[in-house]
Amino acid sequence: MKKRFGASVTMLVALTLGATMLTGLSSTGSLSATARQHDQTLAAHAAFVKDMSSHAPMMRAPVSPSVLASSPGVTESASVNWSGFADTPTATTGPASTISSVSSSWTIPRVSCLVGQYRNQDAFLAQWVGLDGYTDGTVEQLGTATQCYEGVEYYYVWYEMFPAGTVEEGTTQCINNNVDCPEPGDRVQASVVSTPGTGGNNNYTLKLTDFSNPSESFDVANQPCPATTCLNTSAEWIVERPAFDLPFGFQILPQADYGQTSFQNGTLGIGNRVTTIDRYPGTVNDIAMIDDSLSYYLSCPGQNGPPGQLLLFPQTASSPNPCGPTNAWGGNFSDTWDSSF
Repeated sequence: MKKRFGASVTMLVALTLGATMLTGLSSTGSLSATARQHDQTLAAHAAFVKDMSSHAPMMRAPVSPSVLASSPGVTESASVNWSGFADTPTATTGPASTISSVSSSWTIPRVSCLVGQYRNQDAFLAQWVGLDGYTDGTVEQLGTATQCYEGVEYYYVWYEMFPAGTVEEGTTQCINNNVDCPEPGDRVQASVVSTPGTGGNNNYTLKLTDFSNPSESFDVANQPCPATTCLNTSAEWIVERPAFDLPFGFQILPQADYGQTSFQNGTLGIGNRVTTIDRYPGTVNDIAMIDDSLSYYLSCPGQNGPPGQLLLFPQTASSPNPCGPTNAWGGNFSDTWDSSF
């Protein structure tokens, strides 16, 4: 069951995470502030990748459909951890719309780390493409991500066969020392391809190319998953804030300020052909991300730029919706950060 997260629970999780991240940090001694921040960021990042997953299925926000605006050819939905688009089959689309691949390209955005009293709080951003996760409990996905800690940014590439954990890819120097990592402005292209395997499995190939820093590119093939578990019932193009599983349910963490990013040439394979997000013959879902209290937007697809003000989530069907539905025309759309805590 997906839970709604109140402010007290979120604060508890933040404090717990902070304690987890600080465990095992080496003594700073006479290191400069920059060196201390660097070492602490490495320890925080290693703890995050080891102990938590930042890339979970979509957690729906429990809001009335009547407050979500409608648009021809697009269904709007609200989530507390995803923003972007998902294509899903309908009962009438049939086998010809079975999804076999997903791909897109984007430019890694620069994030703004938290400052002042929040500077020791982790903040995250993940941008990815994947199969599954919108209507089921698995996700086969890969992309880029950023973690902020103590004012230091850690950019990296990853893949995940959720519920298995995150696998960080790239060079040893990047993974261990935060050196020669992907950078803001890098142009990347990512894809997931599903093919029939043996023994009732689907096989997945997850490939990411960093055209600006080829040493961070990777290609992981033959990742098996039972076809009865990994159903290939959705394709996604997503900006995400992290979620991880605790005994009392999934918990989510602050999203880094990324300004604006965009996906280009978002495509998916259906049957024997490839089409764009907006031309999928099933349901095209426009997903807006809202905060845990269901009060305001965190990320909004389709905006022309950051709004410069808090965008309140509509509470009634007659309330104006500042993040109404849009479409990914030609497989292209922007996604804009709206608010911090």
